Amino acid sequence: MRYYSRTEKGNYRNENEDCVYAPKDGGCGFIAVADGMGGHRAGEVASAMVIQSLAETLEGLDPENIMPESLVNALLKANERVSQDSKNNPLHYGMGTTATVAVIRSGCAVIGHVGDSRAYLFRDGKLSQITKDHSYVQMLIDHGYISKSDAHRHPHKNVITRAIGIDDVIDVDTHTVELRGGDSLLLCTDGLNSAVPDGEIESILSDGISEAADRLVEAALKNGAQDNISVVIAHMEGGCQ
Repeated sequence: MRYYSRTEKGNYRNENEDCVYAPKDGGCGFIAVADGMGGHRAGEVASAMVIQSLAETLEGLDPENIMPESLVNALLKANERVSQDSKNNPLHYGMGTTATVAVIRSGCAVIGHVGDSRAYLFRDGKLSQITKDHSYVQMLIDHGYISKSDAHRHPHKNVITRAIGIDDVIDVDTHTVELRGGDSLLLCTDGLNSAVPDGEIESILSDGISEAADRLVEAALKNGAQDNISVVIAHMEGGCQ
């Protein structure tokens, strides 16, 4: 198993409110991205707090014993931490963050998801989106009011309908995805997919995984990304060792 990651503040932001996690190369583990929001740098605090909470909960556990409900509980715990800090610290009031986390097990990945940071599977040169955005424009797409191609131009494309830290109780989506040798799992914040179309992401991944994280971020910057950009890739060379 090989892991690659990169995070950048982007072309127009003064701070990077994204946070990422990837283990050292080798065996199974977990990867995560979080995209924070809130004034007074509180978004940066929220995303870092979620990643720290996930690490404290998941590091050292046997991935083979982590089930979807384990990730739900881990994200609920992170939500409680961010929510309490938001209530107790006036500078952090109203802060929140997305979170997408994937635990890599033998033969599969278990994914937990809140917000519009995405998980993709790249297999045999083809990219497929695993998660569904918790966003206003996705709701419009689901109800047939706009097409998927219209979403990138919608004035409210950055409005999310779920986030960690905003409410005491959150809904967490989970997915279990089969993994084969040669597959790659890509997690990203919306700074990537809002600037780089899926077809271009697929093309970059097809050109080689080892440099893909850097090339994806550079493509987003070149395309005029308006937001922070974060990418984490887990590549199955021949399975978990």
